[in-house]
Amino acid sequence: MIPVLHDMRAAFFLVIALAMLLFICAMAGLGAVLQPIRWSDRKEYR
Repeated sequence: MIPVLHDMRAAFFLVIALAMLLFICAMAGLGAVLQPIRWSDRKEYR
């Protein structure tokens, strides 16, 4: 019973870690897409 519980706990933490990694990658991708707009706004501001 204990090894099964340990495997479920490990799988739960693995899913959480993958979800956090996917969220970080999504934020980085969104920042990369929005970066040229910010740079063009800064150049126009100057």
